[in-house]
Amino acid sequence: MKKILGLSFFALIAIGCNSVPQQVQQSQPAVNTNVSVQKQNDSATVSSHSFDTAELKNTKQAQTNQPSSSELSPMAKAIDVAEMTAEIARAEKASKQNPKDEKAKDALARSYFVRAFALTDAAQYRAALGDFRKGLKLNPNDQEAKNMHDEILRIFASINREPPKEGEEPKPMPFEKKKA
Repeated sequence: MKKILGLSFFALIAIGCNSVPQQVQQSQPAVNTNVSVQKQNDSATVSSHSFDTAELKNTKQAQTNQPSSSELSPMAKAIDVAEMTAEIARAEKASKQNPKDEKAKDALARSYFVRAFALTDAAQYRAALGDFRKGLKLNPNDQEAKNMHDEILRIFASINREPPKEGEEPKPMPFEKKKA
């Protein structure tokens, strides 16, 4: 319940920070030279981040299924999920070796849920959604995971954003360890 309340709080902040574009008259020039004006539905929208979408598609970020800055929560932060990802790989291997072993299947589901909750805490909701979906396919009876999955979908709906389609969820944000 604590995680759901925290997630809802972050979503409300994201709504305030991110969901309402500033409308400007087309005849008014932008004051800030770093601000681009993009036409959308016969109105101009001010964007503080200008980029060429064709250029974005050619970046490594797009090729590795990483979320663009417009897809990330404003509070998203990169976290080290390397050990959790390694645990998922170990559990997948064990599950593939014994496909009928319920304990191996449950261990894989738990591994996905551990990383999903960590990603949720880091406001990487799109990536977390993918792990919740994978885990719930293996263990649809985990009520805490199901509740968080549903809460993420409700938040997307409340801010009029489409969640990623199943199988198209981004990987976790890359994390770079700081050298001491």
